[in-house]
Amino acid sequence: MNNEETISRTEATRQVRQMGKMTASLYYHLCRQMIDAVGPEAAKGIVTKAIAALGEERGQSQKEAVLAAGYEHLPRNYVKVSDLPSLGWDMEPAEQPENDTHIRITYCPFAEVWKEKDFAEFGRLYCYIDQAKYQGFHPDSDLVTLQNTLEGAPYCEMVCRNKKG
Repeated sequence: MNNEETISRTEATRQVRQMGKMTASLYYHLCRQMIDAVGPEAAKGIVTKAIAALGEERGQSQKEAVLAAGYEHLPRNYVKVSDLPSLGWDMEPAEQPENDTHIRITYCPFAEVWKEKDFAEFGRLYCYIDQAKYQGFHPDSDLVTLQNTLEGAPYCEMVCRNKKG
């Protein structure tokens, strides 16, 4: 007999979003304390380095997970063994996708919090984790942000491309 409780997808999504909002709020308060302690420019430098380090670590871990699952080390396989929850963020394919990595994010609980707190500039620094993750995962590629809601766009849009040069 199964003693586990089953919850609906709607409830699971609500809970993941709640956790996302709490995480975004923690990031906000950590950044505010840094800004107050060292000033906005120094705080930006610290946050940028921390996000790059976290992204690199997660990208390396993602590479290991993808290879362990038997997939080729290619940018399009990054999401085959996702390190993110499948609920909480609303995503859709791009209207005219460049490749399999081209996505739109139409809802992000982090962005919701940072917009409410008028913290888009520092919130946007966190978004660079996506580029750092791809660098850690596949250094020969670049994840390009085409649009970001924290910069006034209606949705976030990203695609991974081969590095130029």
